Amino acid sequence: MTVGAFLIASVLPDRHEWLNTVKDVLPFVVLLASILAAAIIPALRTRRWRWRLDDVELDLRHGVLTDTRTIIPVARIQHVDVRRTLIAQAAQVASVVVHTAAGQTEIPAMTEADAALVRDRIAGLIRTPDDD
Repeated sequence: MTVGAFLIASVLPDRHEWLNTVKDVLPFVVLLASILAAAIIPALRTRRWRWRLDDVELDLRHGVLTDTRTIIPVARIQHVDVRRTLIAQAAQVASVVVHTAAGQTEIPAMTEADAALVRDRIAGLIRTPDDD
């Protein structure tokens, strides 16, 4: 995006003095906007995650502009695991991934201890009497 701003600024004509000012400032404005977006958007995404787990269902809600709600019956969960990427390990966070026949759903940005507790709670709920 910043490269595009530099290219646009280089091809604009030099007819007006105010346009020269815009050409000089445009790439830096785009760079600043990109840095702010990279810092703010992930924080908004993780801040808007809500979830609730009971004996019957896992209820997930997330979204900033659009609120998405996903309800997964505990009876449909096949297995659950904790995912830690290299960056997440550096930040000491993890995600709980719930697998069903329809695919997988993730609860992101939990502490590693909380993720392990949630995984163990879900695993306990999906365990059938034959598994013991």
